Amino acid sequence: MYLTDTFGPTYPRGDPPCAETVFGIVGLDRRIVWQSDPVVLELLVEAAPRPRDARALTHRFGQARVSDLVRRGWLEVPQDLCRDYRLVSGEIEVTAHCNWGCRFCPVATDPKPHRTMDMPLFGEIVAKLAAHGTIDYVTFQFFNEPTLDRHFTDRLTVLADHGLELALYTNASALTPTKIAALRDRGVLRHLIVNLPSVDPEQFAALTGSRSYEATTANLRTAIDAGFRVQIVVNGLGEQLTHNLAQIQRRYLPLGVEVTASATCDRAGEIGGEYFQNMHTRGRLTGCGWPVHHANISVTGELFLCCNDYYQRERFGNIGDGSIHDLMSSEAAVLLRQKVFGVAESATDFVCRRCHNQALDYPGREFRPIATFEREDLS
Repeated sequence: MYLTDTFGPTYPRGDPPCAETVFGIVGLDRRIVWQSDPVVLELLVEAAPRPRDARALTHRFGQARVSDLVRRGWLEVPQDLCRDYRLVSGEIEVTAHCNWGCRFCPVATDPKPHRTMDMPLFGEIVAKLAAHGTIDYVTFQFFNEPTLDRHFTDRLTVLADHGLELALYTNASALTPTKIAALRDRGVLRHLIVNLPSVDPEQFAALTGSRSYEATTANLRTAIDAGFRVQIVVNGLGEQLTHNLAQIQRRYLPLGVEVTASATCDRAGEIGGEYFQNMHTRGRLTGCGWPVHHANISVTGELFLCCNDYYQRERFGNIGDGSIHDLMSSEAAVLLRQKVFGVAESATDFVCRRCHNQALDYPGREFRPIATFEREDLS
């Protein structure tokens, strides 16, 4: 199961072809390649923890099996690991500021200066994402409020011109009827995801640091009435989250809105108090889908690791340096992915070491060591 930036979870594709099927390998395109030879699984388990001598693998498992896995790319020499990627989204930071200070967001304690991406840079980014060919959608968010952007409606036109869809994450406080009309007229909205932690005005103010409850809920209702596909995400913890989720569901489910609880996290240790998760992974890291499936691009055009890198410390290029493929396959990008997957050493303060995505029991993990999966005895 993948917890993605789309409506609900998605799943690997492809049913087992026959009763003799033993296991499947999920590719970066999320298609399953099924296998009926249990020895292949034994070979992969043997080779996964650390590099193995090819001759020793051939002696134990046979030349045909080893050659086949090398041909498929399931066995690689260490220096070639983590070169593959498959982007499904472009996450564009069109603005670098927000008008809320949610308790579950780093903006509450360390807001960033106001910055807005200029239109020529935005046009270059969108053109390169569209040319890349695998992008399902773009977003405008990175700890910001994209509807504060003075170029908002112009950006929609650029997306429409390049045939790209928008997953709009917003607090809806500035999602005015004019912007809603622009979204409808340009026809680029994939879906609208609204941050609404409570329908109690006072609790809303306490959780968001904002008094925009009336504007937010009025704009949300206008968007619903416009016929958009709308999802409300409810952030919080414990009993308060359970209570708020139930209240919001009672109000909005009858209107055809999907309401889901967010997997509220501490953003790799940047949020303290009740949201702090106290994560610190020691030893080899074990992989994550973000640097493989999503291109995060800053307000200045820098490419950086992921949505939890609040300070954008882990950068690996600028959009002006080449095509999306040039950037995603650069040595700097490959080295970052190798750190995330434990192929290369990473510093003790590397952002992924503090991230909940490294927890082996996190339900939305796209990658984890093969040794942690339950397997039947194949002997």
